[in-house]
Formats: sequence, structure tokens, C-alpha cells
Amino acid sequence: MYLPLYNVSERKYFIRLPAKLCFYTVSVPLFAFVTCVFITMYKDFENANSTHCKVPNIFPSISASIGNYEPQSSIWKIAIYSHSPLRLYIVYLRWKFYQSVIREDFIIVVNLAVFLNIIENLSLIGLTHWTSSVNYPLHEKCFKTFIGCSVFYMLFACILLTKYRRRPPVTHKEKYSVKLKWRAFVVNITSFTFAAYFFLRHNRLCEPYVYSMFGFSEYIVVISNIAFHLTTVYDLQFKYIYWTTQGLVAE
Repeated sequence: MYLPLYNVSERKYFIRLPAKLCFYTVSVPLFAFVTCVFITMYKDFENANSTHCKVPNIFPSISASIGNYEPQSSIWKIAIYSHSPLRLYIVYLRWKFYQSVIREDFIIVVNLAVFLNIIENLSLIGLTHWTSSVNYPLHEKCFKTFIGCSVFYMLFACILLTKYRRRPPVTHKEKYSVKLKWRAFVVNITSFTFAAYFFLRHNRLCEPYVYSMFGFSEYIVVISNIAFHLTTVYDLQFKYIYWTTQGLVAE
């Protein structure tokens, strides 16, 4: 269980945010993503599903859904930019949580995992800012960095919380959190593998609907990534986040 660093109940605060509101805010990308995909399929179906070899498709890629058309691009950018500061603060809270539950001889691995998580979040901002239609080389680099850091962060977090805790998971929430993390990680890796396969197959054979399968696999990658991060609700047991004269404090 994460223990607060300050007794903020005795401190003056400017803003108090309920923990549930914070986690709802972190789930904003999920709702923005689903909204953008549905709008794209309704409003820009033909253009979004058009490929270089003109074969039929039914699911647009993520890049087409969130970056190539309006209002989808604006919806996605607003969602990412608005929730990123709070998301990065929760990365800090997770770091303190890992320090409190992981064995001291694995703190270096904890720091590496958290560093990867920070780069993952910054890469998400980058690939949102530089869309594939605006600057494809930068978008591609940010996307690859995002995927790589995301996969290794999830792997390290799962292993650390499974094998290298100061004590084994004993409460229902602790066990459930680790179980959900492993499931989200396996789904993420599997769906990314399928996405890579369908992308390469589409470029090589240009078959109908294969690019749609690539797009659908991308959707699962995004959803499983968000699901992994939302398991934080079972790890960080606090009721409020306060903005005080000492900065942001969780209690």
C-alpha cells in the first residue's frame, strides 16, 4: 500500500481532487480514441480506408483515425495534452509505490522501469503532436519509442511485482492487480505481434481486409496498454490529491 509522504490533512491546500476523478482523467485517452475511431468510420470511411493498392477495408488505422481528419485530430490532441500532467504525476506516485514494496536490491530495476514509463508518456505526446500526415519520420520514431518503452515497462513491472516484492501479495487487491497486469501485458504483446504480421502481409500481398486486421490489432494494443495503466487504481490506495504550498500531495 502506498503511504503518503505528508499529513496533508493538517496543511492548507488550494485544490483537492478525488482519487476516482484522477483515474477517470487518466482513462480520457480511451474515450477519445473510441470517439475518434467511430467518427472516422462514419464521416471519413472511404478516405481513411484507402490504401496504395486500392483493396477494400473496413477498419481505419489508428494514425488515420486520430491524426488525419478533423475534428478527430483536435479531440485526440486535447485529450492527450490535457491529461498528460496528471498522468506524469501518477508515474511519480507509482515510483514511490514501487520503492515501498519492491526489495531494495532491485531499486535500480525499479528506476529503469519508471524511466521507461516517463519516456513512454513523452513519446505519446510526441506522436500526438507530430501526426503521420504532418511529419511521418518523427511520428514513426515517437511511435516506435512508445511501443518499445511501453512493452519493457510492463514486463519489468509485472516481474518486479510478482517475484521481487518485500513480501508476497496477500490482499485480494494486490493479487488481482498483478493478475490484471499480466493479462494486459500478454494481450498487448500478442496484439502487437498480429499487427506487425498483418502490416507486413498487407505491404507484400495487398489482400482485401488485411490492412483492416492490422488496424483492429492496433486498437487492441492501445486498449490493453490503457488497461495496464488503469490497474494503478489497485496499487495506489489514496483518497485525494491535494495541490498545496508543498506541491501536489496524495493522501
